[in-house]
Amino acid sequence: MAHVNLLPWRETARQRAKTRFGIHAGIAVGIAGIIFGAAYMVIGDYKSYQQRRNNFLQSQIQILDSQIAEINSINKKKQEILNRIKLIQSLHEDRNTAITIFNELTERTPDGVYLHSLEKRDLQLIISGRSISNNRVSEFLRDLKSSSVFADPELRNVVSASFGSRGRARGADANSDYDAFSLVVTIVPPTTTEAKK
Repeated sequence: MAHVNLLPWRETARQRAKTRFGIHAGIAVGIAGIIFGAAYMVIGDYKSYQQRRNNFLQSQIQILDSQIAEINSINKKKQEILNRIKLIQSLHEDRNTAITIFNELTERTPDGVYLHSLEKRDLQLIISGRSISNNRVSEFLRDLKSSSVFADPELRNVVSASFGSRGRARGADANSDYDAFSLVVTIVPPTTTEAKK
């Protein structure tokens, strides 16, 4: 029987398989390199894009911060202007208060009641005067209560003239024949007075 030597053939097949494996491994490494390179480039592009976005957002935030600071400054100035307007309005309203008080007192003071002094403390008016009788003081209080300028009149005190001085001649002291009184009344603010009208 003839012997066939298969060793060279096996060696050649082995070489071919190694070569094929090397080619396949090289192709796989090349593809993997291409994939990793592409991934690296994509990630780098995404990072640079995200960095550009972050920079843009930071610049917009700085612009908004400066606008907010400007708005706060404008609001502060606006509040100061509103406070000045309120002050001017209150001064303007208070300017006419004295005239209104004197006009109202002239209308509401009955005959036989004489006013000596007026003292204004905020919205309170302290009135001191003399009267022929207590009935005239009561009438004066009723008139003040029905006024739209005054509210809550309250009699502080009444000092009656001495009995002997009422019959005395007018030569010595004309005021001694009258009862002295003092009362407090609240001044209604001008805006409330206008609303009542």
